[in-house]
Parts: sequence; structure tokens; C-alpha cells
Amino acid sequence: MWRVAAQVRILVLASVWALALILAAAGAVMARVTLDPHDLVGHGGPVKAIAISPDGNEAITGSFDYSMLLWRLGKRPQVEKRFFEHDAAVNAVAFTPDGKRAVTGSDDETVGVLGLASGRLLARFRGHHLKVVSVAVSPDGRLAASASFDGTARLWHLDSLTAGPVLSGHHGPVNAVAFTSGGAEVLTAGYDGTLRLWRASDGAPERIIYKHGWGINVISPLSGGAEVLFGAVDGTVGLVDLKSGDVTGVIARRQRPVLALVLNRDGTLAAAGGGDGLVEVYDTATWRPLRSLDNPYGPVWALAFTVANNALYMGGLDDQPHYWQFLPGRAFEAPKGKYPRRFQVSEASSPGELQFLRKCSICHTLTRNGGNRAGPTLYGIFGRRAGSVNGYVYSPALAKSGIVWSAKTITRLFTEGPEHYIPGTKMPLQKMKSAGERAALLSYLKKATAASGQDP
Repeated sequence: MWRVAAQVRILVLASVWALALILAAAGAVMARVTLDPHDLVGHGGPVKAIAISPDGNEAITGSFDYSMLLWRLGKRPQVEKRFFEHDAAVNAVAFTPDGKRAVTGSDDETVGVLGLASGRLLARFRGHHLKVVSVAVSPDGRLAASASFDGTARLWHLDSLTAGPVLSGHHGPVNAVAFTSGGAEVLTAGYDGTLRLWRASDGAPERIIYKHGWGINVISPLSGGAEVLFGAVDGTVGLVDLKSGDVTGVIARRQRPVLALVLNRDGTLAAAGGGDGLVEVYDTATWRPLRSLDNPYGPVWALAFTVANNALYMGGLDDQPHYWQFLPGRAFEAPKGKYPRRFQVSEASSPGELQFLRKCSICHTLTRNGGNRAGPTLYGIFGRRAGSVNGYVYSPALAKSGIVWSAKTITRLFTEGPEHYIPGTKMPLQKMKSAGERAALLSYLKKATAASGQDP
């Protein structure tokens, strides 16, 4: 029981909100860095997922701001398209082998299929009943797979855009899913510490390959199909032989959970990132670390190698994936990002501003042209009809609510919680129990939303 409880605590610490509160308590001095021109600047919230297209010319990213961005890569990457097809944070993205579509997974419990040329949602698969945290596409592009906290993985037919088999057997959340190199089988790993193998044709379970003892968060099969790389809650980065189930190598034993794992296209390099912000790059011929970047400002949830194999994109608490060139490396690597983030502060000019920064700023701006976060700008919110900001995609529940925002309606929102006040809304579940905190927030919003200023 102590081990299960410990795993639960560690998993919770990996979430945005828990980390934000913990880091806020530290009261650290704001640290800022200059953005690299290769950084993917465009999201309005922490970045959860990154994938590079098969030809290496494009990338797709998923964020806490509910959006996916398609990028044209280069010396100064440009946003080609914005997709707002999910009603919650986007946790996973993957290209199809032809580069024409992308598969996405979200906190809203659905799997999306995007047409990248048309900019259209081609399908939205429903069936999971908790968040989707990992997606994969088969080498022939005919199947997608998804892993969910509901304890299942699922297969989806990309040719007919229909649901396929459900893979049931894990005890607890399924954290990762991948196809074997030949595509005939599916690998899953989960909170129960098991690595399992399934038949892709009909979803039939084949066997439990390996039991780690701690939850396995991420997996990446090696080219050739003989081994799989895994990263676990206890900080282990290891190799497992798919036939024997033996651990053939322990690459690292880190201090915090491993949250991201990626191999480059030809399998010669691997990279791991974790809850401690540490990113390490390994030569898979020897499994010795080539370079490391110690980034103390938060977790690394997503990693992707560039096509040149000399740099990585890294996603975490910042609103943009950072670019890190590790070959040739620099003698001193400055930390990427800034700390504390706007939602991690421990002090502000007023109690109301502190409440806004901690509870609202991760989703909302205050300026007239409020940018791309999970929610619309709050500029001019008092007296505004709910669901009326141009350019923001609202849930039908909010758009049809008829609510006009006022001190009374905003108070009800935070007293009852969005899910009760506006059933069906895509707002994060949140209440403010303290009447004093609600009053302070309202007082601050009345001033801050009446005139444009700088967003935090």
C-alpha cells in the first residue's frame, strides 16, 4: 500500500496545478531567458505534446490552451494552421506516415483526426471516459491507438474512420501506447507497472512482457523490434527485451519521474526528460549520455528530435516549446524558460491580483487582443454576454447559456463551480470557497478588465 500511495503522490506532483502551487510556495525570483529564434512561439499555455512530420519540415504541438498548432519549421518557424478541435488540454499528437493527417488525444476524453491540408477535423473518436494521454499511428497508417486514464487502450481505423477493438487488462491508468516496428502488435504501459503486448489485428492480449514494480509513464520501441525503451515513475530509464521480458540495460536512475522519451528517426539517438526538468541525450550504440540540459524551472512533458539530429524541441510549463541544439554543444547551457510562471507567483500587488495570477492567468489574458490561451480574454467582461468574444471557439453550453457576466454571475461561477453553474462547459473544474478571495478577485477584475494593460 505504501508504494501505491507513493506513486499517487508522485503522479499528482507531475500535474500543472500541483507543480504550480509547489513552485509558487518557493517564492523564487523571476528568471527570464532570451528566446531562441527556433522556439515555437504561439501557444497560450504549457506545451504537452510535440511531433515532427515524416519529412522533417513541419511540426505539430498540443497545449494546455486546448489548441494544436501546425508549424513550418526553419530558421524562424511559422504557424501554418491553428486547430481548436478539443474541449480541454491536448496531451498527445502524432503524424500519419504520409504526413497528411495528425492524430490527437485530449483531457476531453476524445481522439481527433486532423486533415492538415484542409485544416479540418476529419473524425472525433469517442469511447474513452477519462483523459487520453498517449496516441500512436501504425507504420502503414491504417490504425491509430490511444491510451487513457480510464484503464484501457483503444484502436481506431484510420481508413474508415471507425472505432476498433478495446484493449482491457491494465489495473489503473494506461500511460503510453506504441506500435511495434512491424506494426503487427501494440505495446501498452501503465500505472500498474506492466508492459503489455496486444495483437493489432483484433486487439487480443498476447502477454505481459515485463513488470517494473513502479508505474511506467512512457515507452519507445527501438528500430528492429527487439527491444523497447521505457521511462518510469521511480526515475528509471531502461531497456526490455520484447521476447524474453528481461531488462537488458538500465540507462539511468533519475531523481524524479521520467515524463518524456523519444528516439530519433534512425534509432541512433534517444532522449529522456522528467519531472526535474533534466533532459539527457544518449547514443544508442553505447547508451552513454552525450549531452544533458539541467532545466530547473519545471517538468519536461514532450521531446522531439529535429530532422538534422543535432537538436531537440522540448515542451513544458512555458507557452512555447524550446529549441536546444546539443550537437555541437555549448560549454555552458543557460536554463530554458522562466520561473516563476505567471501562475506560480507567491506575491502580487493586491490579494485580488494574486488570485487572478494563480487561478485565472493560465487560461485568460486581460488585454483587448488577449492572445491564444485556453480561455478568451477577460477584457471588458463585465456586462458582456457569455460566448461572445470573436475568434474564440466556445462550448455549445456556454454559447447558449444566455449569461451576462456581472459581479453576481461571476460569484456564482466560482461558488458553484463551472461544471454545476454551466453544465457541459469546457472550463476547468474550479471553485473558490473563500468569500474573501472571491471578493478580492472581483475587485481586481473590475479594474484590470476595464482598461488594457500588459498581461502577466
